[in-house]
Amino acid sequence: MEIVQVALENEMDLTLAYKKSIKAAELLGLSMSTQTAFATAVSEVCRDIIDKTHEGLVKIEVQGSADRYDLAAVITYRESEGIDSLREGLQYAKKLVPVFNHSISNSRGLIELKLNIPRSSKISKEKLIAIKSYFELVEPNTPYEEVRQHNVKLFQINEQSEMALRQAEYLNEQKNEFLSVAGHELKTPLTILRAYTQMALRSECSPETLAHLKKVDAQSLKLQTMILQLLDISRIEKGIADYNIELVDFNMYLNDMADLIRQLVPSHELIISLDDSRPVNIDKLRMEQVFMNIVGNAAKYSPGGQYIWLNTRFLSNGDLLISVRDEGIGMSEEELLKVFEKFYRVQDVTKAFNGLGMGLFICSKIISDHGGKIWVDSIKGQGCTFFFTIPAPVFRLPKLA
Repeated sequence: MEIVQVALENEMDLTLAYKKSIKAAELLGLSMSTQTAFATAVSEVCRDIIDKTHEGLVKIEVQGSADRYDLAAVITYRESEGIDSLREGLQYAKKLVPVFNHSISNSRGLIELKLNIPRSSKISKEKLIAIKSYFELVEPNTPYEEVRQHNVKLFQINEQSEMALRQAEYLNEQKNEFLSVAGHELKTPLTILRAYTQMALRSECSPETLAHLKKVDAQSLKLQTMILQLLDISRIEKGIADYNIELVDFNMYLNDMADLIRQLVPSHELIISLDDSRPVNIDKLRMEQVFMNIVGNAAKYSPGGQYIWLNTRFLSNGDLLISVRDEGIGMSEEELLKVFEKFYRVQDVTKAFNGLGMGLFICSKIISDHGGKIWVDSIKGQGCTFFFTIPAPVFRLPKLA
């Protein structure tokens, strides 16, 4: 049974190893001379271990069976310069204990010191458990021991945290891989389904069939949007999202897209107010994705017939500030903190409104990749206003010849 152990890193550990060894021998009922001889042998070996090797560890154990027990110090280490069996400290330790074994295998060293425990000590399992408990539960006798125990606990906590982090990263990679594969596998059959639906809509059919086809097409479009979001999350988190950044006149860009945005929210009144036109650096398709998500959400979470305001304003530093305001259900302060998290959806609206909770997460990544910021202001029951910025373009002067 292992009684106590001490890691061997510095001279303070040498003193600690001596003190623990002599206390273990005392608790086992050995004579004062035997206690001193054993502890001195242990400290002499530990000195050489600390001086010449790495990763030293001494374990004080009781070995044997019912008719014979030994007090043992098992010392392990990793070789660096090598530890010569003829070193003075090891030679002196050999003279103090009856059994001294030293072996090396694959750069790992093992030194074992043993001496017999007399029968008068009356060794029992209960006694050994009590001695082990003494070392585990007794208060540290020195500030160094207290600090060392605290450091050991911190190291264990850090190891557990690192393991949990590695596991979380692995699970996240597996999830992203699944989303990517699933998105690609679903995309092809859905594209074919939408193509045939569009062909059927252009053919002659009864009003009832036409109504059914329109519903199929609308639901297919929703499913296609979700699949594209799955693929976007996979690409964005892997850092392989494609961007085609170009300098565009923002007002002209937004005016060209206005009809498309209005078609997205046919039951709402969209009011667009634009600042003076200036050029900005954007990926037009990605920015369209941002507008579709944010304006689409404004319509989704507000009753039909209400207003949605889309405004732009250039800030004093040249950045473009864009806001989208609605008169919908709004969000609480707790919900505002999580709204841009992946797959987050407010519990109260999950059953009433469809979605996967990915749109705003993707928007935040797109804006971030453009160098901008995104945030939201809201009062529960009084609508939301989403804000995001696009940095002013940087113009570099040509080098003079």
